[in-house]
Amino acid sequence: MIKHIENKNIDKKKWDALIDKSANSCIFVYSWYLDVVCENWSALVLNDYEAVFPIQSKSKYKINYLYQPFFTRYFGLFSKTEPNIKLTTDFLKAIPEKYKYIEFCLHETNKFDLPDYSKVERKYQLLDLNAPYQALHKGYSENAKRNIKKAIKAEFAIKHTVAHEIVVDLFKSTKGQELEVFKANDYKILLNLMRLLVKQNKAETIAVYDKEDKLCAAAFFMKTTNRLVFLKSGVTDHGKVNGAMHFLFNTFIQQYAGTEKILDFGGSSVETVARFYKNFGAKDCVYLQLKKNSLSRLVKWISNKA
Repeated sequence: MIKHIENKNIDKKKWDALIDKSANSCIFVYSWYLDVVCENWSALVLNDYEAVFPIQSKSKYKINYLYQPFFTRYFGLFSKTEPNIKLTTDFLKAIPEKYKYIEFCLHETNKFDLPDYSKVERKYQLLDLNAPYQALHKGYSENAKRNIKKAIKAEFAIKHTVAHEIVVDLFKSTKGQELEVFKANDYKILLNLMRLLVKQNKAETIAVYDKEDKLCAAAFFMKTTNRLVFLKSGVTDHGKVNGAMHFLFNTFIQQYAGTEKILDFGGSSVETVARFYKNFGAKDCVYLQLKKNSLSRLVKWISNKA
């Protein structure tokens, strides 16, 4: 039986034990991760944690809705065996009717058969690091190779284990300026998440400095058993012109080349961003963004969610 369980009643030990063993495990759905990035997540749970499905809700104009929070890529069904169409469909059907508007993303292993959901394909990029560096380097684009040479010529240097606050400050002062959706509380959540990841030894930072020891680029990666997940970065104008981010990723790839790790670029469906990741030989991975709108026509108009 699939039950909807409120956050306070979720058995976090059983939850995380299942995520550890699930065929499609990912860092975004561990209870400790969700506790930081979600205000009050709840979940659909099959029997005694045989399969789980996290959801995040809010209320606006007295309308309850589900959404995908920042710093997560997707949710979906997680179980010890590979999720099948029937079980995923059953879980989606089990979402309480009080949620009149639904818009979130599903893990790429989740397939379902429900006509009342609209679907949009989203992409992220992966690079298998289980090859010698020389072989991985051959898969780089000429543009990437050219920018790496430019960074070397500029005498850029790499520093490891820089403070995560440096990454956030650089992101905020560069890319963050373009993202009006990012509010003060979002940066607070990001810092709290990074702090927890560092404490759990699940984080790695790397930065690029010029020959005058000025910061040019910095990035934060999350570490799991088999994945290195790119979370956030920032790069100055000087760094952009001289290939600092290409230099940074090349150094990181060289560090983990020949391991069983997969570099998860965090990904993007934005072609220019995806192209940057593909410069290193990364391949697209497709997942689905779902949308279901059960609001009345009047409420759709009032809430501007149509």
